[in-house]
Amino acid sequence: MQNLSEHLSQPAVNNINKWLVEPKYAEYKTELENLIRTEKWEELEDSFFKVIEFGTGGRRGKTGLGSNRINKVTIGESAQALCEYAVSFDQDAPNKGVVIACDTRLTSPELSQFTARVVAANGFKTYIFDSFRSTPELSFAVRYLGCAIGIVISASHNPPLDNGFKAYWNDGGQLVSPHDTGVLAVADKITAIKTVDYDAAVAEGQIIVIGSQVDEAYVKAVAGEALGTDRDVNIVYSPLHGAGQTNVLPVLRAAGFNRISEVASQMVPDGNFPTVKNGKPNPEEPAANDMAVAQMMAESADIAITNDPDADRIGVMVNQAGRPIYLNGNQSAVLATEFALKQLKAHGELTPKHYIVRTIVTTEMLTALADHYGVKSYSNLLIGFKYVGELILAKENTDEKFVIGGEESYGLLKGTYARDKDGAIGALLLAEYAAQLKKSGKTLYDQLLDLYRQHGIYIERLDTMYCYGATGFEKMQNIMNTLRQSTPTMVGDSQVTAVLDYKSLQRRDVTTGLVALIDCKSGDVIVLEFGDARRRITIRPSGTEPKLKFYIQWFSEVDNSRTIADQYVELDGVLAQLAKELEAILAQIQ
Repeated sequence: MQNLSEHLSQPAVNNINKWLVEPKYAEYKTELENLIRTEKWEELEDSFFKVIEFGTGGRRGKTGLGSNRINKVTIGESAQALCEYAVSFDQDAPNKGVVIACDTRLTSPELSQFTARVVAANGFKTYIFDSFRSTPELSFAVRYLGCAIGIVISASHNPPLDNGFKAYWNDGGQLVSPHDTGVLAVADKITAIKTVDYDAAVAEGQIIVIGSQVDEAYVKAVAGEALGTDRDVNIVYSPLHGAGQTNVLPVLRAAGFNRISEVASQMVPDGNFPTVKNGKPNPEEPAANDMAVAQMMAESADIAITNDPDADRIGVMVNQAGRPIYLNGNQSAVLATEFALKQLKAHGELTPKHYIVRTIVTTEMLTALADHYGVKSYSNLLIGFKYVGELILAKENTDEKFVIGGEESYGLLKGTYARDKDGAIGALLLAEYAAQLKKSGKTLYDQLLDLYRQHGIYIERLDTMYCYGATGFEKMQNIMNTLRQSTPTMVGDSQVTAVLDYKSLQRRDVTTGLVALIDCKSGDVIVLEFGDARRRITIRPSGTEPKLKFYIQWFSEVDNSRTIADQYVELDGVLAQLAKELEAILAQIQ
């Protein structure tokens, strides 16, 4: 065997040596030896330079051999570690059990059944859905079945070859610190992964296959969150080959929406996502919505709705007098929030004890709406809907009442039936609002422009810098370190007036040098402010994908002499230029 240190980084060598000798990796030993023998150094480095971590949405990445890949070992050790960790908090956790779901990805059925074999072998009562289901239904099922933990096998909106492991705690919320790192610490000590025979465990009742009973309870809970009675709206719907047909469609129909036209070819569950351009089944990507939009226009429908494969995200497109308008995640969150608050107020139910939640990269317009309606707004949350769930849990035994939570990445939750974002509740609220507005000859887009006119123009933009493999990972770390040590004073023509470092939780005023503490959890995030907290750029490495993300958020007062649409387009150009200037700055960092 060759001297690996001549070709690979020391972390990669250390991980490879583990995989060559430890029993839990035995299944992959021959394949690994063959990669070494054939000198696949780049592939080996990318596969082993680190242990795939718990990111924003659990462990997620390419499937295949390696410590930095999703495979039976990384899935199995995650599941076993989660069981062991849960028992350390609750000795009765095995009796309460675990519930497992998966989406329509290529490896999801195999990996979800393998997960069931592992958790059952660890003594846990094991529930597993009879086929693919949405991630939010899994969150609901943890609560409904009274389980100690939950697991979803999904890579959300990632490309076809990816998959992932997302873990849930007994409140139905995703694992947050310190539980996420706690599970990884346990996983690192596991030397052998326990398994049972799947069919035998099902026959013995150790693994319980679930389906319609949980589905019906879930649909009833979501449909029960409806706020209006108007249903006269024509909807085109596509799950983008994913699980949305198990949550969004049943909820809309249960709530009384009958004029739903399905994109037939995309109703077929298929982890290759064959009809989705570039194989990216993400409503954030305009191209992913092309077929739904084309059908909306051809049928003169009012709106089109799409979901990512695990159906926790929602895309909404509007037929604006024969022109398609693609609402982004921030705009959908604004409309859903305004509708929820307006309806509660109209019913005489809204009080100052009600609250809404958003993450630090979600539009500031949600805070403006909260102020307008006299409710609380919580916005000091790191990126990831798991922090919304964590806040709901923290407020559970207080007199405060959760209304709605939103994040820029096309995620919404109203109500407490689940603790994760849900494409079904987003679809329900926005379909209701579209139907209500239609009565007065308006669209969702018309209403959005009216809200800008009332509260000012809030505009946002997300850009990404892809950083693949070990070299890309190192580049991201270098960029973040450099930004902390030498923050740019200008981005284009805009002066940086304050820098917020969420790792040290310090905000530094560039002009005065004054430092103030940030009330938030610590995270690898840098924020540049430009004279107003509503004008800022947030930079962070993705927690689940090989890319650096930067979110631009901007605010402008309304110029009443010009149309809102023209002002929005102009501001969009300003943000596009800011993005170019920032990319140029980041590209120079080695």
